[in-house]
Amino acid sequence: MNQNAEISAKLVMTLRDRSNLPMMKCKQALEATKGTYATEDAWLNAAIEHLRKSGLAAMDKFANREAVNGGIGMALGAGQGVLVLLACQTDFVSGNDTFKALVKSLAEAALASKAASVEALNAAAIDGQTVTDLLATKTLQIGERLVISKVLLVTGTVVTGYNHGGKVAALVAGSGDAQQLRNVALHVASANPAPVSLDRSGVDPVLVKKEEEILLATPELQAKPEAMRPKIVQGKLGRFFRENVLLEQEMVVGAEKGETVEKYAKRLGLTVTAFARLAVGA
Repeated sequence: MNQNAEISAKLVMTLRDRSNLPMMKCKQALEATKGTYATEDAWLNAAIEHLRKSGLAAMDKFANREAVNGGIGMALGAGQGVLVLLACQTDFVSGNDTFKALVKSLAEAALASKAASVEALNAAAIDGQTVTDLLATKTLQIGERLVISKVLLVTGTVVTGYNHGGKVAALVAGSGDAQQLRNVALHVASANPAPVSLDRSGVDPVLVKKEEEILLATPELQAKPEAMRPKIVQGKLGRFFRENVLLEQEMVVGAEKGETVEKYAKRLGLTVTAFARLAVGA
């Protein structure tokens, strides 16, 4: 095909179907790649490559824009589950069907590839192209910065989860009845404060140290003899752990009055071995 070949409506439509981009962008890509090609398909491939490069350029252009909105995708498989947070600039885009479909595809790709990090998911493939290339194309299509913010993978004998409208989601791993275990995922998603660890041993020592400092600075503690203060602080840390450790939190879904997550699990013959939680904007 020579460089003066006509850009027909059919050719533009074919490129649109292959790229899922607006007609005008497809026509511009064909104009930009006019040349001598052996076949029409070769021209289309050149146009697609141009669109991908344009998408990467768009990603660079939007790189400094704040992406504070987004959506969470969840995918569950045998003994594993994954959460993916895809960030965007506006709430309007996060409610777009194209964006939601992309979030779903990313979660499924993360599950299939067992991606446990943003880097691993970016390198994974969806329909023959890397996630990085796909995001470049979608950035061009949507016109906003799109970036995978977090990827969390949880494994266990049973893994279940709960996704609240793509804004807050949680995974829980353990053993026992999946539906009863899912109640724990509902708890993780809705608990306030959100749990930071499964048990006390998993709490970041920095958080514990900070809480100790806060307690020591209170007028109540300052009024006590100095020698007594460390012991009093350790006693008061119990409340901190009850609020922040999952197994010690009061269960908010499907439990008896005052029942902790640990007691709920024990009563129903469940074990809880791991959890993960993501929230947009958190």
